Amino acid sequence: MDKRLTARVIALEEQLREMLAEIEALKMEIYTLEEENDRLRAERANMTPEAVGRINENVRQLQGEGYENLSRLYKEGFHICHVNFGQPRRGDDCLFCVNFLHKE
Repeated sequence: MDKRLTARVIALEEQLREMLAEIEALKMEIYTLEEENDRLRAERANMTPEAVGRINENVRQLQGEGYENLSRLYKEGFHICHVNFGQPRRGDDCLFCVNFLHKE
């Protein structure tokens, strides 16, 4: 039997072992994520309507603060659009930024 063929089979076997070890590690990570997901679902199911309302109000407040910060940056002369974000504006208004600011 050709020794090169034996070497290739041994190398393939080693690759297979490495892949199996990686699959095992991924399996453990998936198990951990599924456990956390189950815990979070149960926690969410037990939330009171008042708690959900507080969370939603916090989200609205944070979104408002983010919009205010972007508006302030634009007034200070910086782009807030995805095209030139953070770059100094020169001259006239940027149509992308203005469009972003006027979105509801």
